[in-house]
Amino acid sequence: MRAFVLEGRGKVKWMEKEKPSLLSEHGVLIMPLLLAPCTSDVHTIWQGSPKRENLTLGHECVGKIIEKGSAVKDFSVGEIVAISAITPNWDSEEVTENESHAGYPFSAHSLGKSIDGAFQECFYLPHADKNCGKIPEGLSLEDALLCTDVLQTGFTAAEEGRVERGNTVCVLGIGAIGLAAIFAAQYFGASRIFAVGSREESKRLALSMGTKDCPVEVLDYRELRTPLPEGKHPLANSTNSPIVNEIWNRTGGKGVDRVLLCGGDEYALCEASDMVKYGGGVVSNVAYFGADEAVVEEELSGRPLHYLIDGEEREKKAVDALYLPKFSLGKGMAGKSFVFSLSKGGRAHLEKIMKIVREKDFHPSAFFTKSYRGMENIEAALYDMKNREAVKVLVYSDLEE
Repeated sequence: MRAFVLEGRGKVKWMEKEKPSLLSEHGVLIMPLLLAPCTSDVHTIWQGSPKRENLTLGHECVGKIIEKGSAVKDFSVGEIVAISAITPNWDSEEVTENESHAGYPFSAHSLGKSIDGAFQECFYLPHADKNCGKIPEGLSLEDALLCTDVLQTGFTAAEEGRVERGNTVCVLGIGAIGLAAIFAAQYFGASRIFAVGSREESKRLALSMGTKDCPVEVLDYRELRTPLPEGKHPLANSTNSPIVNEIWNRTGGKGVDRVLLCGGDEYALCEASDMVKYGGGVVSNVAYFGADEAVVEEELSGRPLHYLIDGEEREKKAVDALYLPKFSLGKGMAGKSFVFSLSKGGRAHLEKIMKIVREKDFHPSAFFTKSYRGMENIEAALYDMKNREAVKVLVYSDLEE
């Protein structure tokens, strides 16, 4: 069978593979019907840690069960299901309902990371009764596909960020995940949302999501030139970001209750720290920050960095790190909380999200701004995501035709 694989760092290819077999009585074999390349696939190829050679990529999928193990109770051969992109290791004692990690980073992101993913004509999925989701009646397959990863991650941002009724919320990064976070924040009762992004398609979608009870105000960081508000200490805006200044202007200088960090560059965490309010503000991050390759190479080379203290040169250990601003953290005592989360996953969380989407008559499939027919177009769709040519790209496998 044909499979789209990671050949090596920065290299992908199509290859022939043997059809997988059932590795466990709890597993299933799935034929993909609808697929969506993800920015996580981009990270895996060009930024992530080394993976095994010829690993099949892909983790966003709606598919048909074509074979199942004897212990699978809740699903039938021929049934079309949504597959959670995050598949916790349910054999681990460290995993409880809806948790994602099992003792080490990205342990729950196995599909297309440590085991062959969905970008092949048939793939194996472990723990089917806990990783597959039944699609509610009336929910389109396209909407269900967006729930498998995008909506689950957006909801994780809002859930872990403890968004509550009446909160003002800033969503930093309004790709598909950020748009999902807007919907999630509205669901939990946010009263006002600031959506920070620059792509025209994303801005249009974010604006369209505004309601009478919760308007969405789009802030384009490429266009704003807002100066520091009068009375604010210059160090309060650690990156001199016009977005931070604009948030202060629109909130009477207080900042927002919650920041949902769904994208951005290395300054995004500092911006979030500066704009969230003192004494109870929460920053919830679901964005991926790749390794600083220059720092990693310096570490591996064994050559120490040097810096000056009072004119004296000293050695400094290279640190692959994220940084926080001292001033807006009140020198460490600002009463602000930070949460860093991998998306929740598993069947229970996925089915909950699909139910909410159906009940609210929300159609996340609007995030698909480009589509293809045929598995052979997965590579083109992947490069669309890498080059930011679309918010999300949908691929119909056409394997049943």
